Amino acid sequence: MTYILLCAGFVALALVVALIAWRRAPRRHAWALALSAAALVVLTAVFDNVMIATGLFGYADAHISGVRLGLAPIEDFAYPIAGVLLLPALWILLGRRGGASASGETSGDHETSAAGEASAAGEASVDGRRAHGDARD
Repeated sequence: MTYILLCAGFVALALVVALIAWRRAPRRHAWALALSAAALVVLTAVFDNVMIATGLFGYADAHISGVRLGLAPIEDFAYPIAGVLLLPALWILLGRRGGASASGETSGDHETSAAGEASAAGEASVDGRRAHGDARD
C-alpha cells in the first residue's frame, strides 16, 4: 500500500464527517478552518523539512508519489488537513450532548449561573443551592 492511499482514507473519512457537521457549524466556520489549515500546513512544512534534513526520519521512494515541498512528501500534509476537518466537525457533532437552554447555556453552565445569581441576590449558595433553609445537605 502506498502512503497516498493510506492518507486518502483518512482525508475521505474526515471530509465526510466535516460535511455532515457543516449544517450545524457557526457562521465563520469556513474562515476558521482555512486559517487553521494554512497555519498547520506551514508548520508541517517547516518541521517536516527540519526533521528530514537532520535525519530523524525518511521516506522510501517506492511508497510516496515523489511530489515534495522541500524535503517533505506531499502526502505528509494530508494528516494536518484531515485533523483540521475532523476535529472541529466532531466538536460540533458531539459538543451539544448536554442540551442547550433558550439562553444558550448547557446544563452544566446552568448550575454555575444559578449559584452566581443566588450570590448576587444576597443569598449564600453552595453547589447551586441556598445554604440556609435547604435541608438536603
